[in-house]
Amino acid sequence: MVYDYFILALRSIRHKSTRSYLTIIGILIGVAAIVALLSVSQGINQSVREEFEEAGTDTITVQVDTIDDTLSENDADFVRGIRGVDTVEPLLMHGGEVGFSGETESTMIIGGEPGIFDVFPQFDVVEGREIRENERSNALVGDDVYPGLFDNEVNLNNRVDIEERSFRVVGKLDTFGGGPFSEQSLFISLERAQELFDMEGEISMIYVEPSDGFEVSEVADRIDEELEDERGDDDFSVQTLEQILEAVENILGMVQALFIGIASISILVGGVGIMNTMFSSVIEKTREIGIMKAVGARNSDVLFVFMFESGLLGLGGGIAGILLGLGMAFGARGFIQDVAGLGTLNIAITPEIILGSLLFSFLLGTISGVLPARKAAKMKPVDALRSE
Repeated sequence: MVYDYFILALRSIRHKSTRSYLTIIGILIGVAAIVALLSVSQGINQSVREEFEEAGTDTITVQVDTIDDTLSENDADFVRGIRGVDTVEPLLMHGGEVGFSGETESTMIIGGEPGIFDVFPQFDVVEGREIRENERSNALVGDDVYPGLFDNEVNLNNRVDIEERSFRVVGKLDTFGGGPFSEQSLFISLERAQELFDMEGEISMIYVEPSDGFEVSEVADRIDEELEDERGDDDFSVQTLEQILEAVENILGMVQALFIGIASISILVGGVGIMNTMFSSVIEKTREIGIMKAVGARNSDVLFVFMFESGLLGLGGGIAGILLGLGMAFGARGFIQDVAGLGTLNIAITPEIILGSLLFSFLLGTISGVLPARKAAKMKPVDALRSE
């Protein structure tokens, strides 16, 4: 019986193919937008989590709340003495002028010590070597210094000018994967960075690794409390990378919900379109309905035929929308990678997205056809047969 309903509904859709295609468009656009948004947003979530896990979710950061304030090396020394702290690495980040091959550009200069390469794995030297202790005139360049910053490629042993001081390039850094750093940054020793920017004893950020056996959150709370007592103010923040990751995921979730809500409007409009099409179909098939009832079709048979037809319209829009949405997601991947600064962005194609979209589309189409189907089912055979 279900098979018969399906065949009758399919023949009806094929009979009025142009109207069916136009009806499907409303569902198609909405489903495509939702599939693309879910695939991309979940892919971004996965990529961001991978980047944070690579950096180590047990890392604690201490930084000031405003760009006008700074921490001090005394703060870093104090944190070293807090119970549960294993490693402390200070960083200074400051915008500066960099010159190379006749070009001068502004970019971020990062000052740090060699130990940062152990604490923060994203500082990964892919060519050359790291800066060693007491090397004041050597530098590392970010992955996108060329071609993002300069027109000419910066190679090992080239000389670059930072704030009109000459530095020799000894290594190239891998993609940082976003965060507070840029692939166009240059890395030099902390002492030399403080000297260049007249910031002796000042730092921008402290990276902390807790000792084995200590909970990251407990150590972070202890640093927050004891450093506030030491400084006499609370104009700084102490965060674990897990907390930062949760905040990023919450923001992405809110943005995702907003766009899905907007796309849902298109789907609802598509549902209204299906309802309108089905009412027209009922009017056109009034005589056929009379014949069906005259030969023994029950009200439920007529009801299910029209509900199957509307459900298939929704399902057709869902299938087309999924294909279009996946195409949109893959097409947008390159652009989003550049904007988000993610090294690799995977598009999340999960069974939940595909099956959920198909089920939702079919149910929406079926529900949209309930009123027209009830109207058809309630027709009296005599009145229906009289229809021209």
